[in-house]
Amino acid sequence: MLTDLTNATTAFVDYLSTLDPRLVLLVAFACSAIEMTFLLGLLVPGESVVMLAGGLQDGPAGFAAVIVAATAGALCGQLVAYAAGRAFGTRLRGTWLGNRIGAARFDRAENYLRDRGAPALVLVRFVAFVHSVVPIAAGVSRMPLGRFTLWSALGTTLWVSAFAGVGALTGGSSTGGPGLVLTAIGATCLGAVPLAARLIRRPRRRDETYALAG
Repeated sequence: MLTDLTNATTAFVDYLSTLDPRLVLLVAFACSAIEMTFLLGLLVPGESVVMLAGGLQDGPAGFAAVIVAATAGALCGQLVAYAAGRAFGTRLRGTWLGNRIGAARFDRAENYLRDRGAPALVLVRFVAFVHSVVPIAAGVSRMPLGRFTLWSALGTTLWVSAFAGVGALTGGSSTGGPGLVLTAIGATCLGAVPLAARLIRRPRRRDETYALAG
């Protein structure tokens, strides 16, 4: 089954490469949104589509369009998951969806938020599977919407920049590609690495308890 899913993903991405780059931007928006909505990322190749979109666009304007489209899509998906968690609360664990997610993933996501607070939304965006559960956990815990949106947007922008940058580098964009891509990847690393280190070393603070409604 895993092989079939991999083959289907490869065929889907290959098909996208034949489409107009502007249409691929819309697909990148949709796939990024779906990937962040209730573990559907297991079925939707969000990273691969973002990489493809980054490779198909030429020049700074095209690359920026990929960042905007994919970031907006992923953030929309996270807000949907957050809203579901906030609406259903801990009851979500006992639903069909909660069972599909699994107690282990729920516990891991809640531990990320409890130990690191809202800034964990940046680091966890690069953690496979868990990143699609954390928005639900944030909603269940009633993290203030503004705080959730701010940190999620930052983490998502870094994530999209990294994958789109790799796609542009390997896809060989013709107009100013290498310099633009290296700049984007360098900025992403310079921003993400120190932040990740700070989050890992950061002690838990009670004033960041997101159980308080904002």
